[in-house]
Amino acid sequence: MANSEILYSEPAQPAATATERAYSTVLGWIETRQIGAGSVLDERRLSTALNISRTPLRNALNRLLGEGYLVRLVNGTTIVREIDVGEVLELLYVRRILEPEAAALATGRIPPALLQKVRAAIMDPELATDGRIETWHAGDEMHDLVCEYCSNRSLSAILKDARRRIRISNVERVPGRNAEASSEHLAIVDALAGGDPDQARDLMRKHLENIAEGFLAAFGVRNEHGG
Repeated sequence: MANSEILYSEPAQPAATATERAYSTVLGWIETRQIGAGSVLDERRLSTALNISRTPLRNALNRLLGEGYLVRLVNGTTIVREIDVGEVLELLYVRRILEPEAAALATGRIPPALLQKVRAAIMDPELATDGRIETWHAGDEMHDLVCEYCSNRSLSAILKDARRRIRISNVERVPGRNAEASSEHLAIVDALAGGDPDQARDLMRKHLENIAEGFLAAFGVRNEHGG
């Protein structure tokens, strides 16, 4: 880690065990890029930040290693795994197959008050500056609701993992697409609220296709992952 002091946000609330708490907290730090891709994980600093001993911390890190969020180098150093544009496109392909169906399944199940809250956040002019991390929070919440209310735990878990890996990468936001993405998010929210599963499915598919096409244009990567 580049900084000499721990600058992470407060650890998550205690889980059932110290290992589970360390796992969820470190994963959260990685997902929000408080520990960025390529960063070295210093066990001493992490154990101090989490106020736990090395043993449960190592158990948590081993779990993250097994899940592919971390990598252990030949010298024994553990770092956050870097996810490149090619892998992001693969993950988007997975989402393009599965998330439209999740949107259809979630239609009519999401409480209207939650959709209205997300809609208001998407339309908030304070979040309209392209490039700020806040610009995708409201849209992210819409995708979170789709995962939460799709009524299929396995489908939800796959999509949450794919989305988390995309967020961990440094390449998931296409420059200049903020206004377009916000418009697409609003249309999906309205379809979800309007109870039209076919429309929600089609709009989600188009939204994800547009993201993938944006990557191809912005980063000059050939689409070898379908459609």
